[in-house]
Amino acid sequence: MSKILVGIVLGFLLFSNPGTKQITADLLRAAGDAIAPAKEGKTLWDRVKDAVMEKVSN
Repeated sequence: MSKILVGIVLGFLLFSNPGTKQITADLLRAAGDAIAPAKEGKTLWDRVKDAVMEKVSN
């Protein structure tokens, strides 16, 4: 029960402050771009796959 209450309080504090909203939005956008970038290039999955294949081949 206390974990839920802490989560609610943190959620309220995070989303009631405009600066915190912007930081949260920027972090979520960066995470989304890392997973599926808008520009042509390697996705997160491609980078992980390349790293694993490089480790296996060495």
